[in-house]
Amino acid sequence: MVQRSLVEAIADLVAPDGKVFLQSDVKEVAVRMKKEFMKYGKGKLTVMHDLEDITSHQDGWLNENPFGIRSDWEQHVIERGAPMYRLLLLKSSPSG
Repeated sequence: MVQRSLVEAIADLVAPDGKVFLQSDVKEVAVRMKKEFMKYGKGKLTVMHDLEDITSHQDGWLNENPFGIRSDWEQHVIERGAPMYRLLLLKSSPSG
């Protein structure tokens, strides 16, 4: 799980146009992480959807890891046929 202070630090320190990748094999955990980032991200982070390639479930979770390399746990979950809930956030560029 993430805490408010971590989300705030990430929102402040990630470079403009930087990405934050969240994933869990527990939907409730993934939903809570998303809510925490939306609530405490200071309006700097938005959900990123790939419009050129339909890689998202209808409910907004990414079907695939956008970095193409699975963690050991992710591989284990996929091999047993369970879902992974993935989300990619983008930090907004400062308005100029």
